[in-house]
Amino acid sequence: MKKSVTTVFALLIGFGFALGQSKTVREFRDKYEDDRDAKVVRLNGSLFKLMSTIASYDTEDEDAQVIARIGEGIESMDIVSVPLFDSGLKPAEFDGLKDKLKSEKYEELMNMRDGRDRVSVMTQGGSNEIKNMVILIREEDNAVVMNVNGTLDMKDIAYLARNSKNWH
Repeated sequence: MKKSVTTVFALLIGFGFALGQSKTVREFRDKYEDDRDAKVVRLNGSLFKLMSTIASYDTEDEDAQVIARIGEGIESMDIVSVPLFDSGLKPAEFDGLKDKLKSEKYEELMNMRDGRDRVSVMTQGGSNEIKNMVILIREEDNAVVMNVNGTLDMKDIAYLARNSKNWH
């Protein structure tokens, strides 16, 4: 019985992790993470929990409290940067990621274009929170996928956007 409970618990944890990360992003990362020209950064949720704990000690600073709440909500962050063409990645393949994410119920929160450079911010979540966020950046010769898994409160994001000009 104990072995069965352990097995079920492990499956639930694995299933929960699989739900947290986009299949599209996971497949992209798996395909290019071992490419010799790719740059890959993985940040574990424990790092964000540490940042959150440090920020939470400053109970009088509202900025620190917002950062603490955001850090508490982030479970992981992956960044994969791949050179176009050198790695076999074609611009059309990268641009297709957006459609695949939409089929996973991601919504485009923001889209920017500067010449040939493009940035798309895709999110899952409701009206008050962002559950997962994927940022797609395509430059002339490079493509970047940044994936943030976790839950972020829209009020905290709005606070940071509103007050960021005061941080210099």
